[in-house]
Amino acid sequence: MESELDNLNSLGDFLKVLPEKLEQTPYDYTVYTQWIELLRAGGDIDSLRTARQCMYGYLAVTSDLFLEWIADEESLPQALSDESVLKHIIGLYEMAVRERMSIIMWQRYVDFAAGLSNSRDEEIRAAAVAAFGREDYVIAILRQGVEATGAHYLQSQALWMQYCDYILHQINKAEGSQKDELVEQLQSVFIERLAQPHTGVDETFTMYSEFTTRHNAATYEQQMVDANKIVSVTRGQSVQRNAFEDRLVESEGSWAEYSRYISGLAADNTTQPAEICMLYERALVTSCYSPEVWSEYGAYVAGAFDDTQVALDVTYRGLRNCPWSGRLWAQCVRFAYAHEGYELASRVYARATDTHAVSYSMVEYGLLAVAWLAVTRADPGCDDEMLLDTCDQCVDVAYKLDPSTADPVLYFERCCTSTAANAKNGTERARKLWTRICKARRFCTEAWVLSAEFEAAHGSAQSARSVFRHAAQRKLDNPERLFDAWLALENTSGELVDIDAAERIVCEQRRVILRRAERAHTMAGPAQSEVVLPVKRQRSVTPEATTADQSTPVDHSTPADSAQAQSTKSDSAHPADQPRVTTVFISSLPRTFTSADVEAFLGGPTQATNISMQIDKAGEFHGRATASMQSASALIAALDKNNTVVDGHHISVHIYKQHAKPVETTVAVRGFAANATNKQIAEIAKPAGTIVRVRRNQSGDTAFVVMHSYGDAVRAEAALNGCVLDECTLDASIVKSGRAATAKQKDAKEASVTSLAPRKVARRPAKKVGVLKTAPAQEPSSASTEAKSNAEFRQLFLGSDSKP
Repeated sequence: MESELDNLNSLGDFLKVLPEKLEQTPYDYTVYTQWIELLRAGGDIDSLRTARQCMYGYLAVTSDLFLEWIADEESLPQALSDESVLKHIIGLYEMAVRERMSIIMWQRYVDFAAGLSNSRDEEIRAAAVAAFGREDYVIAILRQGVEATGAHYLQSQALWMQYCDYILHQINKAEGSQKDELVEQLQSVFIERLAQPHTGVDETFTMYSEFTTRHNAATYEQQMVDANKIVSVTRGQSVQRNAFEDRLVESEGSWAEYSRYISGLAADNTTQPAEICMLYERALVTSCYSPEVWSEYGAYVAGAFDDTQVALDVTYRGLRNCPWSGRLWAQCVRFAYAHEGYELASRVYARATDTHAVSYSMVEYGLLAVAWLAVTRADPGCDDEMLLDTCDQCVDVAYKLDPSTADPVLYFERCCTSTAANAKNGTERARKLWTRICKARRFCTEAWVLSAEFEAAHGSAQSARSVFRHAAQRKLDNPERLFDAWLALENTSGELVDIDAAERIVCEQRRVILRRAERAHTMAGPAQSEVVLPVKRQRSVTPEATTADQSTPVDHSTPADSAQAQSTKSDSAHPADQPRVTTVFISSLPRTFTSADVEAFLGGPTQATNISMQIDKAGEFHGRATASMQSASALIAALDKNNTVVDGHHISVHIYKQHAKPVETTVAVRGFAANATNKQIAEIAKPAGTIVRVRRNQSGDTAFVVMHSYGDAVRAEAALNGCVLDECTLDASIVKSGRAATAKQKDAKEASVTSLAPRKVARRPAKKVGVLKTAPAQEPSSASTEAKSNAEFRQLFLGSDSKP
């Protein structure tokens, strides 16, 4: 997409394709950034604001983009003195500090507010008070920043000291009761800070001692004793945190180390939830595109706080960073239902489906659908009929997606059918769902086994047996799993007759599978080298048994045949010593795979060779490759990897069947004018397919158009037959023999005739011309003594009235 949009030279061209791009991929980061860059270059601030708001609605906006956005808004004329524009800028700062935990962004917000407060322009100060809605907005923002960042063990001290300095500055200016209130307020701020683990705890304690000496000298000793008790506990907690911080530095901030850090603090009952949340926020600085981190963070917040809005906000942020995660969408649906009920949950589900966020994968959509079914089932306003309709709708959506992305363990299908079966009068609907699932995933063994188990639980043993019989006749991905499940069912609930019948069918199907495998190996052809199938070891034969066996066939072969057979037997006795190569076709590979990755997947260079990556004309790899296997064991190992999941891709491995080479077919064309050229005839036949060559016979009245394949020839015949060329109607037909006789062959046949035949003989089929050679030679007349050319002879022989 990036290269496609780069080809657009103007904003107008971009805006023409923008609606289609956003409808197809509303979560494409590149589209929004290029849209914003073009609008910034054009200077349209209103459209630029709309583009940024649209991006914020779908994707996370980085701190750099927020700062760029704010700078563009501040650059407007009279922006800081205009209350409406100032409110918009304040809103941007609020969005930025909520989007990501950034102490730098909080510091910029505080500096912005302080700059407004200290401005010499009366209009700016008045607009700031009106926009913030209060006069003490600077200390309010500082307080919010300290509350939001105070749990950061390493970097929270600077903003907190700025907060204290601001209060001290207010104390120095205040008098009377107002001053006492500020002193009491700052003392509580010190106590809270001393109880909070941070790297500057000693510095904070020194500042508190100086503050108490200056403003609470009368109670200094008691206050310092109380503060010492708090600081001693905090110092002990800091020792534990210092060890975790050192390991974080060594691991370069890996999520695994953050996870151990969180687990270690969560085990301590004295740890505040805000500190755990801060660790998640710090981890997300480098792991913001990891759905697992967001999901774990949301689950922790939901359990630590009673306010469901907090958990919902975390999940919303996670979706703007990882909109492809079905796990996050499912979590958002559940949190939305817990916060506001079914209506909000339905809007979240509709947004996920309408924007195609998880439409790329049946597995990801299945996670969302399972959560939506749980919400529908839990809502008191949804009856059983509505629940069953929801099950049908979810299956409809899921099975329109790419089947190669389906879940091999059928988690979504099991939840959906179980939900339907537990509803009132829902057994039949669930049975229809399983029937539909088995038809759609007819090669998936697990689908048939689960369908049979459903019939055994909600139907009868006979209906389950019927499912097993029907499934046993299909080419399944794991037939032994089906056979084991069937025999287990019969041995636990069937009669002896049923057990015997099942075993007979299983044995027969195993023979069918073996014959099918042998046939597939044989169909690989000599070009692909047959697979040497394992030979069953023969039992030892005693001399007595040999004598008693009267049915042993007699060998009537010659010594040479016996030697050749012995040589063949010797060569095939040890397949491992004579490795043969066969080719496998691998599809659904990740697009990032290289030939080395395919080789490693198939077992390495000792197992697979001649890796061929199939690419298109643009050089793009589309997940298909072929490889030659070195031995039968390597081939079997490769085929066993069919349906293996790698990076979310269900890789398919099969015997490569080489397509037959098309046979060239000739179309004979007659009836054209003498001045017509081969190029004109070829232009008429060209749309029909690939033309190998166009040639004529020696007399020039017939053209032979040789097409690449029979299908091309059929289309060429239809295009040429009846076509008017230079006022002449063409007559075309396919040469039945598959190839027209060459002009040289015709000339040789014509030259073999030494005399003219009577008129009636001249109309006989050409194959009888040879009889004329044995006829008595007639005395040539004086009129025929002159030598004639082959063309003149042919004209006379065929009885044509036309001139040569």
